[in-house]
Amino acid sequence: MKSIKIYICAALMVLGVSSCDSFLTTPPLDQISEDQWWGDKNQTEMMVKGAYQYVYGPNEVVLRDCISDNATHREAKYKEIGNGTYTTQSAAVKDEWKYASIAKLNYILEGIEKARNLISEEEYLRFNAEVRFIRAFVYYNMVFFFGDVPLITKTLSVAEARETSRQPRQEVLDFVLKELEEGVLPNIDKVSVTESGRVSKQVVNAFLSRVYLYEKNYEKVLYYTNEVIKSGKYELHPNYEELFRPQADASNKEVIFEHQYSSPLVVHELNRNLSPASSIYAGWSHVLGLQELVDDYECVNGHPVSECESLGCEYFQKRKDAEAETHRGEYDFRDPRLAATIMWPYWEWKVGGNVLSRYGVDDPDSKDYVKKETHMTGFLVTKWVDLQGEYADRTRGQKNMTILRYGDVLLMRAEALIELSQDLGEAVALINQIRQRAGMPDIAMASQSVLREKLRHERRIETAFEGLRYFDIIRWHIADKVKSGKVYGARLKAISDAMDNKFVEERFWNDKMYLFPIPQEAIDNNPNLVQNKDW
Repeated sequence: MKSIKIYICAALMVLGVSSCDSFLTTPPLDQISEDQWWGDKNQTEMMVKGAYQYVYGPNEVVLRDCISDNATHREAKYKEIGNGTYTTQSAAVKDEWKYASIAKLNYILEGIEKARNLISEEEYLRFNAEVRFIRAFVYYNMVFFFGDVPLITKTLSVAEARETSRQPRQEVLDFVLKELEEGVLPNIDKVSVTESGRVSKQVVNAFLSRVYLYEKNYEKVLYYTNEVIKSGKYELHPNYEELFRPQADASNKEVIFEHQYSSPLVVHELNRNLSPASSIYAGWSHVLGLQELVDDYECVNGHPVSECESLGCEYFQKRKDAEAETHRGEYDFRDPRLAATIMWPYWEWKVGGNVLSRYGVDDPDSKDYVKKETHMTGFLVTKWVDLQGEYADRTRGQKNMTILRYGDVLLMRAEALIELSQDLGEAVALINQIRQRAGMPDIAMASQSVLREKLRHERRIETAFEGLRYFDIIRWHIADKVKSGKVYGARLKAISDAMDNKFVEERFWNDKMYLFPIPQEAIDNNPNLVQNKDW
């Protein structure tokens, strides 16, 4: 049966997929025949569950913010997309060309057909719907990034793969929506599941809300968000910070869909990759926040922190009074989501009220000192990190990665209402639910244009480092404003006696970047794939 492996690998190469090694690991077709493999019910279900590896993981959830105006990355892969220096050969561009995943999902769907006589009709419909959801999920992401893409719904021979070309974006989008609404929704609950890591009816409704929001079909957003809300299954977790710590995973009613982890078998490395060298994890500080994001976290009184002095806000002076050699008062009395998301100079790593370490980016005696760790911006990410772990957990992260959550559903509904200029009172109430949970004052009723900016602010703060910011700035068509020019990190004594902000880089934007280029490797392997305009 080795010929099956060779056959599929050759087809993937024509599609511009450089390696099929991961595909060859399951099923082991050189050791067991295909008919035998799909002749076992347990192995069929295992393949269906294995398909979940193709939804978002840490790279898509956390690291994707490094290609937005929220952050940069220590390494070039994401950094170059963030600063606009990427090309058709960039690794992060290739990563979004998901035809290895599509090939595997098509193969699983065909396998389910072969196993149909071994499983009940209800199981068949559910298994089929699960994998079709994941395939639609992958296709929508490719449509968003690339526009027109090949639409492939079966395993291909080499000859067939060489005949593939890009289908119009609308055709692929129509396929995605039809799959979700007609193929998945009616069948996904034929066999009910309770795990938040498996697709359910409300997962589909929430994802359809997101797709329709990105496509600006706001009436559909209202319909599908209402389906999620009226189900009564979800609520805001009472503590924003706990929402992103592993200790809350078992009791979290806010999460609708997540990529699940369990140490020691299924783990990620975010504890190490996000943390500083001085931490318990001897971290690598990969994701580097930018001052522009930090500036967006309001004063705890609910206005921009830059306006505190002119407004006579009591916290302007309190921040100045709190300033000390190892304490930066400018981060005090801010939206509590700042401390739950970002580490700043001398940020304290606390467990049970005890300070275990401080982020010493501005401390010459620290492992984190910016003149030793020159890539540092002065801001790191604490969201998703297990603060209660020990050194061995640095590469055994088990915090589940949230893909869809109820808080985002509320914000999606609020955005749709604002864009339709409909029931603005409800939109304000939805935004205020999010702010109240964070411990922030309510916003007041205002015009559509003012509420639009309030909503966009709230999305940035509430969902920072959840992989959504890049999608937002692209769909709002504001990338030319927020992804160009000089960007900075924190104010540091190491930079100057006056504590100037550290210069990080200059970013460049061209409107061709509203779409990624087709990876050059894909075009080299299949000349039918025409490059996006101006790339």
